[in-house]
Amino acid sequence: MKRLLVLGLSLLLGSGIAAFAVEVTAVSGSKVEIFSRGDLVDVLALLQVAGVKVGFSAASGSYVASTESHEVHFTPGGSLAVVDGELVSLPGPVRQLENHVVATVETAAAILKPLGFRLVGNARALSLLVAGQVPVLEASVLASGEAATLLLSGLPEKPRVVPEADGFRVVFSQPVQLASSPSGAGVFSGVQVQERELRFFLASPWQLASSELLENPLRLSVRVVRQAATLAKPQARTQPLVVLDPGHGGEDEGAKGQGGLVEKNLTLVLSRLLAAQLQKAGVAVRLTREGDEAMALADRVALANRLQADCFVSIHANASPARGARGAETYFMSAEATDAEAAQAAARENAAAGDVQLILWELAHVANMEASSRLALELQTRLNQLSGIRDRGVKQAPFAVLTGTTMPAVLVEVGFLSNPEEEVRLSSPAEQERLAATLAEGILAFLRSRPAATPTP
Repeated sequence: MKRLLVLGLSLLLGSGIAAFAVEVTAVSGSKVEIFSRGDLVDVLALLQVAGVKVGFSAASGSYVASTESHEVHFTPGGSLAVVDGELVSLPGPVRQLENHVVATVETAAAILKPLGFRLVGNARALSLLVAGQVPVLEASVLASGEAATLLLSGLPEKPRVVPEADGFRVVFSQPVQLASSPSGAGVFSGVQVQERELRFFLASPWQLASSELLENPLRLSVRVVRQAATLAKPQARTQPLVVLDPGHGGEDEGAKGQGGLVEKNLTLVLSRLLAAQLQKAGVAVRLTREGDEAMALADRVALANRLQADCFVSIHANASPARGARGAETYFMSAEATDAEAAQAAARENAAAGDVQLILWELAHVANMEASSRLALELQTRLNQLSGIRDRGVKQAPFAVLTGTTMPAVLVEVGFLSNPEEEVRLSSPAEQERLAATLAEGILAFLRSRPAATPTP
């Protein structure tokens, strides 16, 4: 049987500096503690635990890690390695720290991979696997009244949760296995393991509510709720519904200005102010996130679709290597970007989607393209009327957060945090109120211009 080395965590305090010792447990039962500090782990110790032969050349100051068929040379202070005679770039530098040779988990993993090992996790919770060995996940369910929580542990990486009509999928970038199907008072009707994803089927009337990643060790918590029978056939809405999406959240901060203004915080403030303005006008509003929490782009879209919103507005702040870049712009969905800048903006915002493939829902977008362009124009026209804001126009780009929406959807960039002057402007509570009021005017104008289907204010 191939070995599986599981690294746990113990905390050591000494010399006034917090250092971590990672406990390695082999199948034989032997244990050893490996030095780590911050986000750095001891590379030589990991190689030793893996049973890899390590040598040192005083002449070149480099280390060589070797197995029967592979060899990796690396040097403290450098970000290059020689793998089986070929020069490669490492994700980060290898460093000398006191009497330890350390690197980030990502860099250590790059050194171990050619030698036949996979290193997953972070400096506080690591797993060292023999290459080809598939991680086995544990699933447990805690049900209480009208809610239940699925907890997945033993994760090799951060997965993404994709809502489905009859449940949800947990998607990984590598093969995984499930130790056993979760049992939990009729919450799940079945589980399907499909190499790189786990598909959970929910029994009626359970439905997905939210998901959250827990750290140290890495776990996934998925909350489901029992839908009341009286809600099975929702009553027709008496007011339009707008879903507002505060961009980014959680570990994903988005852009950050030199003065400290963070995009995820600004977008949440603006969305709350905008929601208040719309509610005063008789419009129902739902935010994709109510606080500083991470939410997958696919989940934001799924929420809007599930609620059958009348429109979807994603709020963002821009950034550019050119410090003089300024102004506001509004995007609607297209498979092709209007220009190079639009393509770069989409690439920056889409980074949070990880390896999400941008599968365009062509039929939905053909139906909503014209309406989305009208919504974008209503918003941009009103932003242009504000003093001090440069008109960057209405543009098209393949933003992941707009992919798959079944209603008119736009993404608004209210300004550039990379521009010190714009950062100061966007930090002002008065300016935030002004932006929210302006965006509300644009949304209300769009709702009034639609064919009469849902009552509008």
